[in-house]
Amino acid sequence: MKKLSASILSLVLLTSTFSSIQAADNSLSVRLNGEQIQFGKSAPIVEKGVTLVPIRSLLNNMGIKVKWDEVTRTISGTKEGLSFSLQIGSTKATANGKAVQLDVAPKQTGNVTYVPIRFVAEAAGYQVAWNPSLHRVTLTSKQQSEGGRGFLWKIENKGNTVYLLGTIHLADGSMYPLRPEIENAFKAADYLGVEVDLMKGPSEESKKLIADLSVYKDGTKLQDHISAETYKKVTAFLKAQGLPENSFDNFKTWFVEKQILYIKSSQGEQKQDMGIDRYLMEKAYKAKKPVISLENMELQFQAMDNFSDSLNERLLLQNLEPGSPNPPTPDVSLDFLAKMWSEGDYDALAEASKFIGFDAEWVKAQMVDRNVPMVEKIKGYLNSGKKETYFIGVGSLHLLGDVGMVTLLEKEGFKLEKQ
Repeated sequence: MKKLSASILSLVLLTSTFSSIQAADNSLSVRLNGEQIQFGKSAPIVEKGVTLVPIRSLLNNMGIKVKWDEVTRTISGTKEGLSFSLQIGSTKATANGKAVQLDVAPKQTGNVTYVPIRFVAEAAGYQVAWNPSLHRVTLTSKQQSEGGRGFLWKIENKGNTVYLLGTIHLADGSMYPLRPEIENAFKAADYLGVEVDLMKGPSEESKKLIADLSVYKDGTKLQDHISAETYKKVTAFLKAQGLPENSFDNFKTWFVEKQILYIKSSQGEQKQDMGIDRYLMEKAYKAKKPVISLENMELQFQAMDNFSDSLNERLLLQNLEPGSPNPPTPDVSLDFLAKMWSEGDYDALAEASKFIGFDAEWVKAQMVDRNVPMVEKIKGYLNSGKKETYFIGVGSLHLLGDVGMVTLLEKEGFKLEKQ
């Protein structure tokens, strides 16, 4: 196998069928309503367990009006009737007219003023969440904090309970917090079931399989399997990303399509690391709740590797240019999917799950061939004599329609109740 460039090799090792696994990053980051705040050279710091951030970047992104008193070295901020004040070097502060004792005082380092992010954010009306596994602080404004309703069913049989949640793999801060019915169902569960447990990271076998399946071994290259016009669009995309135009030449069409999907999704408003699946897995690991994979990652790579050249090129084109002719799946924006999920619009989900306009080969591989085995596992949980509770989260499009998991379970005689 020809030596891979460092940028492409990193993609090989971080790809999964459903979403790319994020590389470990120990640097602390802050997201405001799903968007990462850029602090430039002055990175956030942690003192005594308290996160302090450069005040200028924070307040500018929050839209807070700020005043600085040079004599008393006091910072005051106001936003939508809320206010706070704090003093450099002092642990005494005020938030909306009430005195507050800070654990760590604001400080100045060089020309940069650092303030406790939780105090400032909560005083200004933001919800604050800390994700230790991703080393991230998430801030959600009042307007964004109504959260998402999602799609949730409850199934009971022989003393066993399965909560089946339709998830969305890419999300933003507007989808949190999840409604109480979802959180309570998760809390009651003995196990979390997901498509694939991405928190473990790919095994050595999976890495080898990806590396083996993703490249051409017959002497051909990507340009031999797609049209010249499509290849030009691939090289243009790479050039726009600052990557060598031949970076994908040795890789198969399906693998190139997944890498472009990963790159484009990482640049959008909805992020994979804020997806509902990711949130559930992080929550399960923190609570030491066992996580079960309903699917086999290796089998999914092999399934994509078996796609026809025609389907692979159409998927690639659709990914490169939404609105391309003869797409294998309808062009549906992430914003539409996010809105459908946030509102818990079962009718819209049912309509989308009819797969009208979808390529039959794609539907069979991505829905039929995956839904049936997942339903078999759920049937096993429901028919066991263990009297246990499972919380199952899978992509929402797997649930409704003629080949959906809800439909298949109902055909087996199980009663599903919307929650």
